[in-house]
Amino acid sequence: MPRKILVTSALPYANGPLHIGHLRSTYLPADAFARYCRLKSYDVVYACATDEHGAPIEINAMKNGKTPEEFVQIYRKRHFEDFSRFGMSFDEFYHTHSPESQAFASEFFLKNKEAGNIYSKKVTQSYCPDCKRFLPDRYIKGGCPHCNAADQYGDQCEACGKVYSPSELKNPYCVVCRSAKAKPEKREVDHHFFKLSNFSLFLTEWFASNKTLPSDVTNYLKTWINEGLKDWDITRDGPYFGFLIPGEADKYFYVWWDAPIGYVGASKHWCDSHNRKYEEFWKDKDAELVHFIGKDIIYHHFLFWPSMLKGAGYSLPARIPTRGYLNLEQEKMSKSRGKFLLVSDFLDRYPPDYLRYYLTAVTPNDTSDGNFSWKEFQAKVNNELVDILGNFAFRVLSFLQSKYGGKIPEPAGYSDEDKAFAARVDGLAGALSAELEEIEIKAAQEKLLAFAGECNKYFNDRAPWHLLKNNDKAADTVLFLSAKAVYAIALHGQPFLPFTSKTLLEQLALSDAPQKWGDLSALKPGATLPKPALLYAKIEDEQIAKELGETTS
Repeated sequence: MPRKILVTSALPYANGPLHIGHLRSTYLPADAFARYCRLKSYDVVYACATDEHGAPIEINAMKNGKTPEEFVQIYRKRHFEDFSRFGMSFDEFYHTHSPESQAFASEFFLKNKEAGNIYSKKVTQSYCPDCKRFLPDRYIKGGCPHCNAADQYGDQCEACGKVYSPSELKNPYCVVCRSAKAKPEKREVDHHFFKLSNFSLFLTEWFASNKTLPSDVTNYLKTWINEGLKDWDITRDGPYFGFLIPGEADKYFYVWWDAPIGYVGASKHWCDSHNRKYEEFWKDKDAELVHFIGKDIIYHHFLFWPSMLKGAGYSLPARIPTRGYLNLEQEKMSKSRGKFLLVSDFLDRYPPDYLRYYLTAVTPNDTSDGNFSWKEFQAKVNNELVDILGNFAFRVLSFLQSKYGGKIPEPAGYSDEDKAFAARVDGLAGALSAELEEIEIKAAQEKLLAFAGECNKYFNDRAPWHLLKNNDKAADTVLFLSAKAVYAIALHGQPFLPFTSKTLLEQLALSDAPQKWGDLSALKPGATLPKPALLYAKIEDEQIAKELGETTS
C-alpha cells in the first residue's frame, strides 16, 4: 500500500490580499512537498481553506459596508486566483464557514467535554456601553499583560507572542469608538474553557517521542509547559461571526477553535467528492498528517491543536514544518508603512517560477527569518535560473534541432565519461528524494541546480560540435544523454519549478508521458521534438532600479 499523507497549509485569513511572505513560510514548501509525493505515487491529498471567522473580518466587513459572509467571499476568490497564478496544486481549496467545519467544531467540543476537557466558569468581560456589545479580542486593544507592549489586540501579543484573554489587557479601549469618552466596562458572563492544563504531560511526552517535530520549536515550547499551561477560553459572546456553541443561544466558538478544524472540514469535502472517507486520513494510524505553518502560529499548532485532536480521538500530526517571516530589504513587511509585496502585483511583473525559485533559495527548513532583496532576486534568477538551468536546456534542444533535425539520436557506445554522466542522470531522483523526504526543499533545489551545472560542464567537455565535425558517432551518445538530462530536470524539477517543467516537457514532446519519480524511460531515440524556445529572460538593471525606488519610497 502506498504511503497515505494529508498535507495542509496554514489557512489564509480572508481579511485582505496575500503578500509574498505568506508564500515563503507556508504555501510554497507545502506545494513542493505535495508535488513530490504525487510523483512518488503516494496516496497524498493537499488540502487548504480560507479562514473566515472572527472579529477582524467583522470589523473590516463593517468598514466596507458588507456582511461578513459577503466580505469573506471576496477574499476567498482573490486568494484562490493568486494561488492558481502562483502554481499551487491544492487538491482541495475550501473555506471554514462551511457545514463540514461547523459539524466538526461541535463534535470536537462535545467529545472533549465528555472526556472532561471542557468546563464553564464565570469570567469578567469587557463591554462597550457606546457600542452596546461585549468586545471580543479584535474589538479591544491595550497593553500586553506580559511584556507591556502597547496597542495589542485582545488575544495574542505581536511583540512577545504570548496568548491571553482580552480581560487581561492593560488600559483597554474599544477599537470601534476609541474617541468616545466611555471606557469599556467589566461584566461577568459564563464562558466555556478548554482545559489545556490537562495535556501538559501528553504534550511533553509527544514532543519527546516525535523526532520529526522541529526541535527548536519544541524546546521553546517546553518552557511554556514548565511554567504551567493556562486553560483556554474558547467562547466569544454574540454578536460574533462564527459558529454557535452547542446548547447556547448567543455564545460562539472563538475563531481559533474552529480554524484548525477547517483542515478536517476541507479534507472531508474532498473525500466526499472522491468516494473516500475522511477517517482514512484523520483516524488511520498509518496515515501521516503534515501541517506546514509559519512561526506566528506555533502556540496554536503545537499546543492547542494536538490537545484538541487527542481529546476528540483523532490522530496527531506526524510533522509540523515551521518557517519564519520574510522581511523586505531588511525591514519587516508592513501594510501601514507601505512595505510589502502583494502576490498579485508581483505576478503581474514576473513569471511565477522566478518567485518560486528565489523564495525556495532563501528559505531553510527552520524558523529563521528571511529577507527579500531585489538585487539578490535579480542575481539568482539571472545567474542561476537563466545562465545555468535555462542555458543548458536551450543549448541541448537547439543543437538537436539544428544538427539532428529535432530527432533524439540512438546512443553509439559509452565512454567512461559518458558512463559517469549517465549514472549521474539516473541518480538525480535519489539525490533529491533524500532531501525531499525530510522536507528539505531548499537543499533539494540546490542539488537540482548543481546537477544542471554538471550537465553544462559535461556538454562543454564532450563538445559534440567537434565530434560531429570529425564524423564521430560519440556525438549521438552525448546528445542522447544530454536530452535525457533535460528530461531529468523537467521531471524532477516539478516540485520547485512547475511552469518550467511543463514547458520543458512540451519541448521534449513528453507532455502526455506518465510522470513518475525516477522513471526516465519515456525518452526514446527517434522521437521528433518541436522547435525549442528560451525558458527565461534576464531581469534588467532598469527594472530592479524601478522596484527599489518604489520599495524604499
